[in-house]
Amino acid sequence: MSTRRSITAVAALALVLGAASASEHYPQASPHSNPCSSASQASFRPEADLRAVLEHLGYQVNRISTEDACYEVYATDRSGKRYEVKFKGDDLKMVSRYEVRGEP
Repeated sequence: MSTRRSITAVAALALVLGAASASEHYPQASPHSNPCSSASQASFRPEADLRAVLEHLGYQVNRISTEDACYEVYATDRSGKRYEVKFKGDDLKMVSRYEVRGEP
């Protein structure tokens, strides 16, 4: 992957995460929809790309796994709030972000 393409992907993900962070309300996804269902794990971007962007944005990544053809990330932001965030594996677009409440 070229450096230019990596930088473009990082910038796009930063914009997506920044827009999500600016909003106080995140719509619930329909329980019957799965925006990641068309992506195969063979087409996933490397986990290291996702981790690097999240850490650059100030998130401490606690765990990255795959679920329902998405990357599922558990991370803590700069203020200590914990989040479960899902990304499409093939283009690293954020598909959901929820604050995790309760005991870790």
